[in-house]
Amino acid sequence: MAVKTQKETQKSTESKKIEEKDLNTLKQLQQDTDKLIYNLGQLYVQKDKLARTEEELKKAILNVDQREENLGKELSTKYGIGTVNIEAGTFTPHTP
Repeated sequence: MAVKTQKETQKSTESKKIEEKDLNTLKQLQQDTDKLIYNLGQLYVQKDKLARTEEELKKAILNVDQREENLGKELSTKYGIGTVNIEAGTFTPHTP
């Protein structure tokens, strides 16, 4: 088994200067990674906002559906069973 001398051990732990090309490549990779992580975070925030907006819209639709159902009952009580023409503002009773 080979034994390293103190001089050999010192050489293996000494810092070496990285070539400028390699250093620039490392810096670019770090910048690319940082940008992607930032964009991913932005996407997550947008997805969360979109999900909350979707839930609010679903609740609003349910509210409109309930209001429509209530109005239908009210109009049936007032006018009977029939068809309403919204553009003309008329009610045509249903005849059996």
